Amino acid sequence: MTEAPRPNTFLAVLDTWPEYFKNPHEGLGTTYERFILHRYFERLKNEYEVKSVLEVPSFGMTGISGINSLWWAKQGVAVTVLDDHPERLRQTEHVWQSLNLNANFELSADFTRLDFNDQSFDLGWNFAALWFIKDLDLFFAELKRVVRKALFICVPNHLGLGYRLRKWSYKNDIPDLFPENIHPRKIIAAAQDDQWRLKGSGYLDIPPWPDIAMKKEDILKKLGLGFLAKRNTSDDPQAGRVSIIDWFAGAQPELEKNVVKYDFLEKAPFPVKQIWAHHRYFIFAR
Repeated sequence: MTEAPRPNTFLAVLDTWPEYFKNPHEGLGTTYERFILHRYFERLKNEYEVKSVLEVPSFGMTGISGINSLWWAKQGVAVTVLDDHPERLRQTEHVWQSLNLNANFELSADFTRLDFNDQSFDLGWNFAALWFIKDLDLFFAELKRVVRKALFICVPNHLGLGYRLRKWSYKNDIPDLFPENIHPRKIIAAAQDDQWRLKGSGYLDIPPWPDIAMKKEDILKKLGLGFLAKRNTSDDPQAGRVSIIDWFAGAQPELEKNVVKYDFLEKAPFPVKQIWAHHRYFIFAR
């Protein structure tokens, strides 16, 4: 009898991304990091007068794929979203349409060859996506070619306890994943040159819960402890769901307030951030 493949507890979204388009319940963790990102978007928009944004690659965050840039569109910024998976991109576009928000969706088989003119966008950015790119130097060379003002790069915190525990507990090789790409030295070496300089860096997404890269309910089930997960006792399978698309749709206007109340560690001392933050960020500008 063939043994069932071991669940990917290191990067569950590789297997679970289709499920979120069917059931948009992302959970508290993903919703929290999306709202935290909005704070950085606001800062970038004001500092660099951002009118156009390129998100490439757009796949990486646990949850509904391709919606990281909804905030930008809500502010009237022109958004372009790139993905290398046709069905995922189609599903992404459907979510945007359901919210009456516009973006340009492009399928790209090679993120080191971007089919745009020089300096087409004010800002280029991505979240937890660099480790899907084989050649980081070529990618940044191309990204810098098509962006005229700033880059905002967010990657998993490889020094964090949650990241290290996940890496320790899941020893299988993951095809086409390049974890070395999230190391700061490699990112800075690839992005910085005579024209582009590092303008800021730090840690973000620092909630009081550990970095497990999947909904807490799901990790309990993977560990055989599903009985500990909070059960939905309603007849409605969507009851109690937590999803930022409901906030964008106006169905849950209090969601941001209810979620970001857990942000007290975002201003914690550096040693705390270094070991507990789920992600870190880098801002480069001309």
